[in-house]
Amino acid sequence: MRRALLLGLICVSSALAQTPDLTGVWNRAGGAGGTGANAAKGTTQWGGETPSYTPEGLARYNANKPGKGPRQIPPANGNDPLGESNPPGLYRTLVYNRPFEFIQSKDKVTQLFEWAKIWRNIWTDGRPVPEDVAAGPYWYGYSVGKWEGDTLVVNTLALDDRAWMDEWGTPFSGDAKFTERWKKTGPDRIELTITVNDPATFTKPWTSAPITFARQKEEVLEMIFAPMDEKVFNDRIRNPAAGK
Repeated sequence: MRRALLLGLICVSSALAQTPDLTGVWNRAGGAGGTGANAAKGTTQWGGETPSYTPEGLARYNANKPGKGPRQIPPANGNDPLGESNPPGLYRTLVYNRPFEFIQSKDKVTQLFEWAKIWRNIWTDGRPVPEDVAAGPYWYGYSVGKWEGDTLVVNTLALDDRAWMDEWGTPFSGDAKFTERWKKTGPDRIELTITVNDPATFTKPWTSAPITFARQKEEVLEMIFAPMDEKVFNDRIRNPAAGK
């Protein structure tokens, strides 16, 4: 009996030891889209091949008027949701160059984002991925994860489609389902790819280019878009730059 118990404890300890440690603060270190010279490549900040849009998806893409990327116009003439201090949403936050912290526990992995100081839970307690989340949609979705070797595979749904997928105005529908793959590639490196299954927006599932994140020594700070601060910025800088 004691031997069986000991073997069971060894197996549990071994399984826990094999789970990659993502704990810490991480920030972009390369890959996918970007700014400057890279901004002219592709149509999404996530990189990868150009998405194949449905007619509905293309109409939404063309309706979005971003202030950054290859289709950029003066922000005051655009319709970026952030112009009125709305939440950036999950995938725009992940592709943006701001730190986030992974906090790992037995039943979940929590991400604390510096941008807007928002958190989300990735449930790793064995629950199934639901077909729908009646209480949604959420700006940061509903996420269920599982470990596949050195990779945390996360399924996310119930996202608010008023958000953009990036700063370049890439759209998605409220029925979109995302799969994130967070792969540990070194002691202080992780790599992220996302796959979007959204028949209303894309004619086939679309996968991003990999994004690399490096572990940081800095803490996550407070960065909040307060409407009163955004109004001052718009009145002093954004609107005058567009002649308004």
